[in-house]
Amino acid sequence: MEALAAVGLASNIFQLIDCGYKVVKMARELQASGREAIESNANASFVAQEMLELSQRVMKDLPRSGLSDDERALCELAEKCSQLSTKLLLLLRQLEVKSKGRRFEILITVFRNMRRRSERDQLQASLDNYRNQLNIQINNMSRSDLAQRLELTLNTASMSQQDIRCLRDDVLKLRQKSMVDSANLATFFQNLQEIVEIPLRQSIILQGLQYPRMYDRYENVDMAHHGTFKWLLHGPEKHQDGEQEGSVEIGDRSRNSSLTRTTAHAQAKDQKHREFVTWLQGGSDPLTSVATGDEIGSTVARKGSIFHIAGKPGAGKSTLMKFICENEETSEHLKKWSGGKPVICAKAFLWKFGDDDQKNLTGLRTCLLHQILKSAPRLIPVAFPSAWGSDYTGLTSFDPHGTKAFDTLLGSGRAFEYKMIFFIDGLDEFMGQPIDLVREIISWATRNPTDLKICVSSREWNEFEVGFQGYPSLRIQEWTRDDIGVFVADRFDEICELSTLINKTDLNPLAEMIVDKAEGVFLWVRVALAALEQGVLNGDELQDIRGKVLSFPSELKDLYQHLFDSIPEYDRRKAFEAMIFASWQSFRALTGTLLQYKYLNDLARDPDFAIGMSAQPLADEELKGILANTSRQINGRCKGFLEICPTKKEKYPGDEDVKPMHATVNEFLTQKNVRNTIKSYFGDEDLFDRFCYSFVALSKSIDTEDFYIIRPTPGDNHGIRTLDSSSLFIRQLNSIMSEMVYKGYRRIVIEHIPASKDRFLGFLSSVEQIATQRLPSIFFINNNLAYWMETREVGATATASWVYLMKIPNTQLVMVLAAQRLLVEYFEKGGRCDLRDPSVDPAQMTRITSAALSGVTRRILSPRAYRMLELLFEAGISPNVNLPMDDRQGGRINRGNLWGWVLRRLLYLGLPWNKHNSSDEKELPYKLIELCLRYGAEENLTLTFGPCYEVVGADRLLVQVTMGDSDGRRTNIDGEMFHDLYVDYHLDIVQYAAGKGGLLTFRDLLAHCFPHNYHYLYALLDKKCPITSHTNEDATESGNTRSVEMPIIFPFENRYREEGGFNRFSVDRKPAHCKQSSMNLKECFENEAKLKEKRPGSCEP
Repeated sequence: MEALAAVGLASNIFQLIDCGYKVVKMARELQASGREAIESNANASFVAQEMLELSQRVMKDLPRSGLSDDERALCELAEKCSQLSTKLLLLLRQLEVKSKGRRFEILITVFRNMRRRSERDQLQASLDNYRNQLNIQINNMSRSDLAQRLELTLNTASMSQQDIRCLRDDVLKLRQKSMVDSANLATFFQNLQEIVEIPLRQSIILQGLQYPRMYDRYENVDMAHHGTFKWLLHGPEKHQDGEQEGSVEIGDRSRNSSLTRTTAHAQAKDQKHREFVTWLQGGSDPLTSVATGDEIGSTVARKGSIFHIAGKPGAGKSTLMKFICENEETSEHLKKWSGGKPVICAKAFLWKFGDDDQKNLTGLRTCLLHQILKSAPRLIPVAFPSAWGSDYTGLTSFDPHGTKAFDTLLGSGRAFEYKMIFFIDGLDEFMGQPIDLVREIISWATRNPTDLKICVSSREWNEFEVGFQGYPSLRIQEWTRDDIGVFVADRFDEICELSTLINKTDLNPLAEMIVDKAEGVFLWVRVALAALEQGVLNGDELQDIRGKVLSFPSELKDLYQHLFDSIPEYDRRKAFEAMIFASWQSFRALTGTLLQYKYLNDLARDPDFAIGMSAQPLADEELKGILANTSRQINGRCKGFLEICPTKKEKYPGDEDVKPMHATVNEFLTQKNVRNTIKSYFGDEDLFDRFCYSFVALSKSIDTEDFYIIRPTPGDNHGIRTLDSSSLFIRQLNSIMSEMVYKGYRRIVIEHIPASKDRFLGFLSSVEQIATQRLPSIFFINNNLAYWMETREVGATATASWVYLMKIPNTQLVMVLAAQRLLVEYFEKGGRCDLRDPSVDPAQMTRITSAALSGVTRRILSPRAYRMLELLFEAGISPNVNLPMDDRQGGRINRGNLWGWVLRRLLYLGLPWNKHNSSDEKELPYKLIELCLRYGAEENLTLTFGPCYEVVGADRLLVQVTMGDSDGRRTNIDGEMFHDLYVDYHLDIVQYAAGKGGLLTFRDLLAHCFPHNYHYLYALLDKKCPITSHTNEDATESGNTRSVEMPIIFPFENRYREEGGFNRFSVDRKPAHCKQSSMNLKECFENEAKLKEKRPGSCEP
């Protein structure tokens, strides 16, 4: 029996025996009379159901063969307990009071219970016997190799975090229920608990590190065409006639050209192969050194830790990087470098059209760190020493954002018990200064030159050419001529199968021409061959095809423009629309499904087409015909800009994905001249509206679970399912809502057309109807409350959120998503859900409020956050309303009130205002506080300052800051989310607090933050002002014309972070490397002698 099964079975047997004792106890209670008997009877059905489920769980998948004697005894005991449960259930049902409230029926039941006393006592004895037997089996388990087998299973099996939590619960139950009567058994349970705890901690931290779509770019890069790039790792093979592996017979002319290729180029290519292999193997190549006057050999020795692959756009850099990552030959070469140490390979493919984390330094570090720690979990305590020691007994998630764990790990000697190699693709896609990225990568490599290698790829930008000068490198387009020849030859075979008018012999003379014009750019070849293929399908003759090849420009950008200009006039509107739609979906990290493109054409003819559609899913045969026709239309109109490819997961029969053939297509479409051309064809047409309603048409056409993806929730949610964020239905709906609110892509291409509010609300109404028909009546959805956010570099925003499950009916899905996205139009007068309408019931209003708080906390400085709160307050919601939330066990938990979250989010802001912040953004914190106070927010907040801490080994003095209620006590959200801060003592707010005895009330805080407006805010607190907005007109009357800005009182740069970046402290957890100072807060400012030694700069008291 597997170790997991043994632990789970023993735990379930214990639970079944415990439930049996409940039944016996209930039978005794039924000897009572009157209401006590009735109350006992009220619990009977619940206990009966519990016992039935436990019995079924014990007997489910009970192993029958291949068992040891101890395991066989455990299974036999399980069967006996299950049989006993049947007798117990029968006893319970016979003792139930049949008619509640009837005295005579109660007396009969009591009399019947007394007659069955002997049977009840016998069942009690059986339970005692089985418990003793189980304790014996547990003792036997402790003497077996169960702990070792369990550890092996956890190290080798892929288990979810929830599965490990369930296993841990089983171990705890065994420990609590067993008779621990020996040191051996106590040690066994201690070991068992530690064995389970370690992978749980690892899972929590690894899951916390992984951000959404971390590996999307890598997975979306095309695999290398068969037979290409092999020369880099294997070397160009020599044939008997001296021809190299890369020379493919594509006709006599091509063959002769290949055979006369200069020996120098062939040797140089072989040398480039040896240089790269030498780099992987970690040494210098003597043959290379001789051939080049020792130039390359010395370079490898001097700067051998980085290899730079450079190339033109579309030359195949990402495909080559993926080929190197996945090729087994790479691993073999690295073994020679490792010297017996384990090798960790980590990859990161940057993508400028992805999320922030896919293109910034924080995301790059996190991506690499995740793979390192996943490959070597024993390094997790090295990277996150504080987090590793934290308590994960609850459902608390690990929050890695803003950490420096990556640098901590690279600086640790423990990390280089391994050899590591990083593959970083797309440096030119980095969102930030390229030279900063170059310096960062070089710093990693120079810090660990013997144990770390980094292979990078980029376009041929000066920053990369100069930055990596002196490191081994290759320009990909200089070495891929033969690879392109292989690709062209294979594609010609495919093209010839499409027409009887063209054969391979006819096309071969064009091959050399295509290879020459490509100039090493694979993407150019793909685009050109796609155009030729379409010509063959259209019946072009050989002369026409030859003319097209001759007319193609050699530069990729010029080729794009040539093909763009060649789209026939009558096809342009439909082609441009499909290209924009594919580009928008790429921008939103979505994959377009082929069927949706069909409906774009229908909606162009009739904007209401989707509204009038039947919700009956398409039959397979009809669907097949539609997809075939739509595929031909896209291929014929779009000139290779879009490609149709097999989907990773079929959402309906015959499903295929549509996407831009390369990232450079998106770049081309956003060029000003191209945008202007596209816009000229659409006038006042609302393309965004068409995208929305194509989603309605798609959703009506299919009803597969693969599209809606409702999966069971891990753990016990009483059969209710969770609508997962990976659901294509939810993802696309969320993306449409986000586009409506934030206009991300429309600012780039179609911003000249404002979206119609009425049409969009109509779209949401249609989606609501579909959700009601397609989704379960009740399900869970995730709701995220952001409690901490920082921006550490350009585009690097880190957010820590508390995630919980919100139970909703399918009729309210759109409403909840609209609140989360702060789509205030949905809730305003004339919207789909006017919050002031009496028909909005309290439960509905609670869901709206909780979902809106998700959007408010994530976008606290958005005007929409202000407007959403204003709508809620106008509808009668109090700022002080508590927010009951559903937990994973079907209960409710309280996580503070609305005002508490808003106020603490504002206080936790840590990024100083800069030129990028508008005046409206800077005034929003004040406006939000003023709004909440106008509607009755309470002054239930204090900030407690002290004691002081000295950082060991540094001239830095810190002050502890604790948030709490009006009595100074931590609230539940202060203890779990808004943790204590440790800040530099010289901050203005700390100095201000010192003058107040180290305790700031809410009014003190208002006076400090808003010195010109706090009297008005006090009046609101005292209910001496009407509920009307306080504008700058009021300030002008009092002679104050300045804008009302709230200072950043705890800047991130003045907050203490431990090694590894961990900064979550509480009453039970103080910062490491600090000791409490003998000075109190007041002395920090009064004792000048001590101050001079501690503070880095002068500060006016």
